[in-house]
Order: sequence, then C-alpha cells, then structure tokens
Amino acid sequence: MAVFKFKALNPQGSQVEGQQVADDRKTAFEKIRARGLHPVSISQVERRRIRLGNRKPSRKHLLRVVRQMATLLNAGVPLLETIENLKRGEEVGEMSQRFTTLLQQLRQGQRLADSLRSNFSELPDYVFSLVALGETTGQLAKTLSDAADRMDADEALSAELRSALSYPMVLACVGGVIVFAMFLFVIPRFGALVDRSGADIPAFSRLVIDSGVWLRANWFLFLAGAGGLLFGLQAVVRSNAQNIRRLAMRVPGVGGVMRKVDFENWSRTLGVALANGAQLLPALDLAGQTVKSKTFASQLEGVRRDVRTGVHLDEAFQSNVPYSDAMLVDLMATGRKSGTLDQMLVLAADSYRAEVGTLTKRLTAIAEPVAILLISTVVGALVVSIVLAMTSLYDFDI
Repeated sequence: MAVFKFKALNPQGSQVEGQQVADDRKTAFEKIRARGLHPVSISQVERRRIRLGNRKPSRKHLLRVVRQMATLLNAGVPLLETIENLKRGEEVGEMSQRFTTLLQQLRQGQRLADSLRSNFSELPDYVFSLVALGETTGQLAKTLSDAADRMDADEALSAELRSALSYPMVLACVGGVIVFAMFLFVIPRFGALVDRSGADIPAFSRLVIDSGVWLRANWFLFLAGAGGLLFGLQAVVRSNAQNIRRLAMRVPGVGGVMRKVDFENWSRTLGVALANGAQLLPALDLAGQTVKSKTFASQLEGVRRDVRTGVHLDEAFQSNVPYSDAMLVDLMATGRKSGTLDQMLVLAADSYRAEVGTLTKRLTAIAEPVAILLISTVVGALVVSIVLAMTSLYDFDI
C-alpha cells in the first residue's frame, strides 16, 4: 500500500486537497472518483529509506517516525498496516528489529502506548501519554500529530541552544588545547633551566613547573585518567539525576527555567488531553506523567485529590503548588468559567514556551564571556608563574 497526495474538484467546483491510500496510482484515482471528486493531480508520497545499522535513532529520525505514523493513520491506513509501512521504510538494523517487535506486541493485543514505550524509550514521555489518550478517545491520529508538533518545537528550541552554545564550546576546547600544549611543551623547558640554576622560586611557580614536567612524562596516563573521570562523572549524573536536578533547581536562573519547563509540559499535555475529549481526572493523570520534578509530581497528586473531591482545578492548583504561577491560575479560572479550559491551558503553555526560550537565551549569552574569562585567567596564571620563576633566577634591582 502507498499514500498518494491529490488535488481535486468537488461537485461545487472548489479545489480540495487530501491523501488517499491505494496499491497504485490507478486505484487511487478510482477511489478519489468514488468519493465524488474529480482528480486534477495525483502524486505518491515517497518514503525516505534510512540506513541506521545498529546506531541509536536521532531525535529527528524519531520525529519523522511519529509524523509519518500520524499521517498514515489520518489517511485511513489501519494501525498494523501503518507499522508495516514504517518498517519497510527502514533498512535492516536496530530500527527494523524494533518495528518487528512492535508489530508482534500489537498483534498480541498490547496497547500501542505500552509497545512504543518498550521499543522506543528515547521518545519524550508526553508522546506515550498522548498516544494512550488517543487510544482511549479514538483520536490516535490527532494525538500523534499533536505529539509530532510538540517534538518539532522541542527540536527547534534544542537547535537554538546548540547554536548559542557552539561558540563558547569552541572557545573552551581551544583554550583547553592551548593550556595542555603549554604544560606539555613550554613549561617543562623552564623546569630544566630552574633545576640547573638552583634558584629559590615562588611556591606557585614551582607547582606549575613541576606539574608541567610530570605531565610531559606521563601525558598518556593523564589522558587515560581524564577519560575515566569523564565516564565516572557521566555515570554519577545518570544514577543521581533527581538529586542533581534538585540542586539545579536552587541555582538562580536555572531553577526558574526548569520550573517553567515543567509548567509548560503539564499545562500543554492537560490542554491537549481535554481538547481531545478526555475527562479531567484521566487528563490530570496523563499530564502528571510528563513532569520531571518529583516535588512537583507529588504536589500534582494533591491537586488531583482535591479535584476528585469537587474542588475547582485552579483553586486546587493554587493551594497545593506553593510556587504556582499567577498567570496559570488566572487562565485556568477563566477557562473554567468560560468553558474553554483546554484553550486556556494551551495558551499558558505557549506563553511558558516563549519565556523558556527567552530565559535560555539569556543564560547561554553568559556562557561566552564566562568561557573567555576562565581561559584568560588560566593562561594568565601560567604566564605569571613563568615570569616569577624567571625573575627569581636573576638578582637585580629595579
């Protein structure tokens, strides 16, 4: 089966566009005519074949998978056939095996949200929540499309951050190479000169020169130790993610960004869930799964308990979340009174997304001068230590 894009004229003579699933172009033409339309142009939607081998899929690749799944389902392709089409679009390798396992689990009666979570764990948590919502409400294509739109927005924000941090990272790498080269090739030369003279040099200069001499003699051991330290830090960060996140929340500026990201995830998921026909309590369960902070998650449990007893959402949120944002509470109250709670929540999420973008740009703007200051300080300290050592070799009056 293939997907064909078409332009056609309806009985009123107006032009319409759409997609049609068929085995070939001729069959697609006949099906479009059967819908009471006169086809003007028909073109097949080409699937890109990607060679991944055993590499992990990138975020862009995962986004494309979710987008294609939403497109095929929206075109009327059954779910199993959709997964088979996606599998055919992959070469042999890890992704092909994932789709094979996904098909087997779906044929055994497992829910799509659970199967995706077990086979595509790299996807954001809100994707699984929206897929579960789509399965419950019968609007899987729409919720998948919403998930793809959100992934697209996240990727755009990540690209902006990578672009903003690229120059400070280059500065840091170049500075590190310069410092390493000074320790490896420049400073040891002064060590031999100082040893021959027997002069009494300052302790700071002696420390720098001895470090350079040791590094030149043990550079391979130093690189191995540095690599091991990086891997160790990475393992510590992974095993203590929540503790590190809790500490980061206390850092001025960073904590505000992380808090607004959680607000944005929660309000957007809740708004999309309500817009797709979910009841408030199940929607609150889905939205609670998208937050990263355990403290916020426990506070949301209190919100759900109060709502279950009949308390309004805005009042329950304000009483259970100490750092609740006034804008979010006001929009929830307005949405409750006007019957547009889903729209108000999405509006709040859009506002948080804009604020997060602005705050992250301000934080990344600080990275460049900090990198320059750090490199200048280190290089300057090395130069001063060498100058102090050289002046100690000679006894003269200024």
